[in-house]
Amino acid sequence: MDHWVFWLVVVFAAITIYRMLSARMTTPTARVTAMLRRYHALEKRGLSDKECLFQLLSTRRGWKNLPHSFLAELVSRLSTKEDVMRFVSVSEDSRYHRDHYPTIAAKADLEEAMTETACFFTRFGHQLQSSGRYREAEFVQRLALRLQPDRYFTNLPLAATYHETGRHADALPLFERGLAELAMLSMDAAQGVIPPEKCLGPDMDLRELRARYKKMHRACRRASAANPM
Repeated sequence: MDHWVFWLVVVFAAITIYRMLSARMTTPTARVTAMLRRYHALEKRGLSDKECLFQLLSTRRGWKNLPHSFLAELVSRLSTKEDVMRFVSVSEDSRYHRDHYPTIAAKADLEEAMTETACFFTRFGHQLQSSGRYREAEFVQRLALRLQPDRYFTNLPLAATYHETGRHADALPLFERGLAELAMLSMDAAQGVIPPEKCLGPDMDLRELRARYKKMHRACRRASAANPM
């Protein structure tokens, strides 16, 4: 009897240790460390920065079956290894790469695919921002801006984060670029302009959204003028 109890304890301990190690290996720090190790191994083969990043994605579990054109476009827009690795980390934590990217990546229009991908990050960043988690919101919103740099739904939320954290000079050009596109929206929605509920949440009313960001923009300009760099 004692023999069976001993082995039962051993098996239980082994399972517990395995789960602890598995959880540790999927932390953001461990994930980025593993990606950096892979990146440097590819770099030693004489590949360019973009080639290394593309190979990193196209051989990574959960990503390697996505269309290469989609992965190449991500690398091109995110540009730096830091942003690519941050993008991968957020995507894997949220399971976007498994639950959403396969459908998005199958689209023939890469611009549309990048817009939808940016929307996931915009929405997540907006949730963090609404909870007062500005540092994390900025982290996510900057990735969305990389994917779609000229859209109101990537410019305005990041502008709001900068404004709320006192970075008014950084916020102003984002407000201006975002409000310029938002002005194109009407009750009929201008062609090619994404409605706010798609990327910022279903409770987003267009008129309230425009009024809120205009008010915030005015406050940002006053704060910037009162505290010039």
